[in-house]
Amino acid sequence: MRSREPREKLASLTHGKGRLIQSGVSQFEEPGSGKAHAVSDERLLARFVSGDDEALGELAARYEAQLIGLCTGMLGDRALAMEAVQETWLRVIRHGRTYDGRASVKTWMYQIAINRCRDLGRARGARTKRELTHHQRESDIRRGRSDSDGKTADPRLEAAVSGLEDHQRETVLLCYHRGLTHKQAAEVLGVPIGTIKSRLNKALVKLRDALGSETTTGRGIEA
Repeated sequence: MRSREPREKLASLTHGKGRLIQSGVSQFEEPGSGKAHAVSDERLLARFVSGDDEALGELAARYEAQLIGLCTGMLGDRALAMEAVQETWLRVIRHGRTYDGRASVKTWMYQIAINRCRDLGRARGARTKRELTHHQRESDIRRGRSDSDGKTADPRLEAAVSGLEDHQRETVLLCYHRGLTHKQAAEVLGVPIGTIKSRLNKALVKLRDALGSETTTGRGIEA
């Protein structure tokens, strides 16, 4: 058993800032380069479970930005997304010993994050969710927000994705903005690969209706 409670552990790793790493991430930040790491995620988690806190910091360096992007895309509210990410890390700290290796560590963490987003979304309520998403979208347009690579975020695309049904939005975010394969997305969401493909096809029809085929193709959203 660890000597400190999970929230105390998280606070010590974040220096009280609520995040394991500091980075500006837009709602639809592109996935990382996909370069192979010298130490696998599974090995890092095993090291953390054995008492190596620095191993958790390495996992955060690899995935926190992606988790923030995923949660912001799902919830449409930055502050709520940060809460979801913090709760995700707390669950990793609490339940790292229960990881059984049936899915990759990345898939396992995405499952935790998505479930937490669903819980927070239900707690907030559908009406409040729509109001916050609309407010966030208008605020982003006014600020002309740019992502960490200096590219201006596309508010029309963000608005169109936020208007998808929840299960379609989750699938689009995982496959097109987090770069997961259909198989990986199916593992994260706990559905057959055929369901993933069906959701994507239906989502693409809606996005193309809202944006036009040139816009969706230009953003890497295509069948």
